[in-house]
Amino acid sequence: MNDVTVNFAGIFHVKDDLWEFVNNMDEHEKVIIFTVGNDRDFKKVFRIDTTGVQKLLLQIGIPANTLGFSYIVTAMELIAMNPEYLQNITKWLYVDIAKKCSSTPHRVERNIRTAISIGFTRGNLDLIEDIFGWSIRADKGIPTNSQFLANVYYYMINHEL
Repeated sequence: MNDVTVNFAGIFHVKDDLWEFVNNMDEHEKVIIFTVGNDRDFKKVFRIDTTGVQKLLLQIGIPANTLGFSYIVTAMELIAMNPEYLQNITKWLYVDIAKKCSSTPHRVERNIRTAISIGFTRGNLDLIEDIFGWSIRADKGIPTNSQFLANVYYYMINHEL
């Protein structure tokens, strides 16, 4: 059994303070974040290593030179810290990505949609089928941004990427 060292970093009351702490960590460090809900119930939030997100997006067929690629990576980081973003993509997620990347929510949405479209038209169909399975029908074409982000997030969690 491997030895595990646990370092306590502190209590964060503001989301921006936590985000700054996570971004300043070394790449090899892992973090488990616990948040306390209104009912004093602890929820575990997972941090997804961005190299795993980047590798998966490249395998799907999304080119790394598109803005949508970096916006999706940022989206996965934010969703990992707070999965409730998946329920509020337009009002929360796009706004926070735009702030972090010095853009606008409309540009974030459009660039993510474009990146998804490229991945689905030129990408690895076997991997796309594995990630999205029955949730994407041939007659519907590509998934919505929220479907894509949710499926990729849960795929990464379930496959520990």
